[in-house]
Amino acid sequence: MHILIYNWKDLKNPDVGGAEIILFELAKRFIKEGHQITWFSRSFKGCFSEEIIDGIKIIRKGNPITVYWHGYKYYKRLEKKPDLVIDALNTIFWQTPLYVKGKKLAYVNQLAQEVFFYELPPVISHLAYLLEKLQFITYKKTPFICYAPSTKEDLIRMGIPRDNIQLFHLGIDHSRYSPGEKSKTLLFLCVSRLVKMKRIDLCIKAMKEVIKNYSETKLAIVGYGYAREKLEKLRDELDLKNNVFFADENILFLEKSEKDQKIKLMQQSWALLFPSVKEGWGMTVTECAACGTPAIVTDVTGLRDSVKKDETGLVISKNPSPKELTEAIIKIIKDKELKENLSQNAIEWAKNFSWEKSFEEFKNVINQIKNE
Repeated sequence: MHILIYNWKDLKNPDVGGAEIILFELAKRFIKEGHQITWFSRSFKGCFSEEIIDGIKIIRKGNPITVYWHGYKYYKRLEKKPDLVIDALNTIFWQTPLYVKGKKLAYVNQLAQEVFFYELPPVISHLAYLLEKLQFITYKKTPFICYAPSTKEDLIRMGIPRDNIQLFHLGIDHSRYSPGEKSKTLLFLCVSRLVKMKRIDLCIKAMKEVIKNYSETKLAIVGYGYAREKLEKLRDELDLKNNVFFADENILFLEKSEKDQKIKLMQQSWALLFPSVKEGWGMTVTECAACGTPAIVTDVTGLRDSVKKDETGLVISKNPSPKELTEAIIKIIKDKELKENLSQNAIEWAKNFSWEKSFEEFKNVINQIKNE
């Protein structure tokens, strides 16, 4: 079977995120079973226009906007059409129902919605918020797949029939993510792209309050993104150079490695701080859980699924103040029994996730589509 994946980024894109890693893990497993995978995505500085990664053929054309037009042209020029097209939503759909006559699957990580108000100028963000629903009009008869129940509810609100949407579990590599020794120093962690919607600034502001009573507390921030400079400036303005640091080296290993600083921090940290505006799931939440590290998250799409409230982590309000996040952090620090219970529950929760299980569920959905 030949599968064509439309996803606006690939694994080597500098802005790669969890969405690409998840799809890549699934694609690799299709390759191992003898299938053919083509991955169409946008270009980036210094990239090859075509490349093979782990047997997956990567084709790169266009920028974040024009890539959709190039994707359409690429499909129309194919003499032999693929057996299945996976149309991955990353803010904008590829509108494959308008030109793909064969089998197709709409793959959704998350909807944008509230994210627009953090990442776009005011007037444009409100327009984008109103227009987002329009792109689903052509997908009313298309099968959908996503991994968070709350994302499924988002899709239903967008007008997609409930029966058209199937769920599958995310995977995790337990040979990489496993419990380790906790830091004797009070250590907390942020792991994500450094962009506005992740609200890392909230974590830094909360740390200013935490150290008033627990001066030795540290916050490690792991990730890349355009907001890095502003976050550093905020840290310096709050005089937190001795408490907040950015982990820059050895943080993007995609295979198991003893040099993987991210894994060590996940194992050592007391809790992951993840006050994002919206998520598809929050892969790092489950990765940290497998390391015995609970999460403090906001009550938003995705995160309310990846954390079992008061069992594997703490769930604060959708739009928390620095004070609310501070109180959650201090709760972890002060209540040792709570911290231990959350840690053990997180380890057990993470055992429910594996790439083998994820792939079988995903493959079952594709087989259903093939047989229709």
